[in-house]
Amino acid sequence: MGTGLSCPKDMRLIRRFRVLVREPVLQFLLIGTSLFMLHAVQNPSGSSSNLDIEISRNQVAGIVDQFFRTWRRAPTKEELQSLIDDQVRTEVYVREAMKLGLDRNDTIVRRRLRQKMEFLSESQFSIKDPTDAELLEFFDRHANRYLTDSIITFQQVFFNEERRGKNLSSDADVLRLQLNSQTGEPDLSGLGDPIDLASHWTGSSSSDLVALFGSSFTDVLLKQPLERWIGPINSAFGAHLVRIDSLVEGSIPAMETIRDQLTRDWLLAQRVEFEESTYQRLLRPYSVIKPQLITP
Repeated sequence: MGTGLSCPKDMRLIRRFRVLVREPVLQFLLIGTSLFMLHAVQNPSGSSSNLDIEISRNQVAGIVDQFFRTWRRAPTKEELQSLIDDQVRTEVYVREAMKLGLDRNDTIVRRRLRQKMEFLSESQFSIKDPTDAELLEFFDRHANRYLTDSIITFQQVFFNEERRGKNLSSDADVLRLQLNSQTGEPDLSGLGDPIDLASHWTGSSSSDLVALFGSSFTDVLLKQPLERWIGPINSAFGAHLVRIDSLVEGSIPAMETIRDQLTRDWLLAQRVEFEESTYQRLLRPYSVIKPQLITP
């Protein structure tokens, strides 16, 4: 009786081995390992120096993984060898460039190095979701950030400062008195100066008004009494007489209604705080000398 692999169990093992060998992942791992071992034989430990360039097993695995992600297949032995050679070429050029100081005054290189350090810092940031107490404390400190918009309905009459000149204030005072003395809804067409703005504004949010008229105008407008013509109030366009018909003031919502947003903002604040503390720790050993700024 022979000693070869003749039994059914042995034959099944052979078939399984053949199937595994055909797997792309196993193939490129075997290729990478063999290249790594070849490099180790050609460069035995103990002979390294500052001029040695070592491509580690992790680097080979990273090269293979990147190739697989791009092409959805394993690299051939020749392709992997070419990619490793290109890695060596990159390392040579980087080292020689740094010897010449080419990295020192290159804005693009410096910016890229800063980005890599920031990415490294971010990768070390890890924090769990906030507790109820932490979220409540954050909400109390930043409640105004979540203030909803005021909703306002108002009317306006525009006065052109360039056209009216020094008479603007007196002209506006005369018209304001006339409008306040009338009963019922006045006809605003033809009053004031022409401008491509509506006379009646219904249900406008305070943020929309800030974007169009400016914050100064909106802040003053929201503090005026209802159903009475006041002004003139200056805006990004000029001066306006205004009458507020209705106002629903903004409010701070209950914490539970904005819990998801609060959690995102809390996590962002923790990340910013972590990055700043990391930067301050890196900055600590340095002595920074800044020029004195002269105010013009």
